[in-house]
Amino acid sequence: MNQTTSANNYSQLQESIDKVIGKIGLRRTKYLLDSFIDNTTISQDEREKIKMVTQYLVSLTAKVFELKEELFIVSTVREYRDARMCCFHLLRKYTGDTYPKIGLYFNSSARIVMYCCFVVEDRLAMPKGNSKFVANYTLLESKLIEFVGKIN
Repeated sequence: MNQTTSANNYSQLQESIDKVIGKIGLRRTKYLLDSFIDNTTISQDEREKIKMVTQYLVSLTAKVFELKEELFIVSTVREYRDARMCCFHLLRKYTGDTYPKIGLYFNSSARIVMYCCFVVEDRLAMPKGNSKFVANYTLLESKLIEFVGKIN
């Protein structure tokens, strides 16, 4: 995203926030935003929820990337690796789980999970060169946020 686009997006965001503040007030707007933040993350002590989110994310990712779920963890084909990278990054982002804990579910080392998270960051930073990957990631993220909001 270039600087002009980023500035335009920020201006649009600020306008929307100003409208919300004008409609419901500053205190309620802050409460609304805090509530959104609290409802889109899962704390470390909620192991059952993290397990449920992980299972949901794997199933959803297999559908979005059009992959066979039974091969999801074991396949070395690039599409499967890309899909797993998305899972690693999203789980790290929304559960705060450690790299080793994420790796356990996927039979991967902490080092691989960490590397994949960095690769995803790089790809997201250059959306034009990774348009399909970014589109899939964005869809996964929005569906994951909806799911986490519902279970919280």
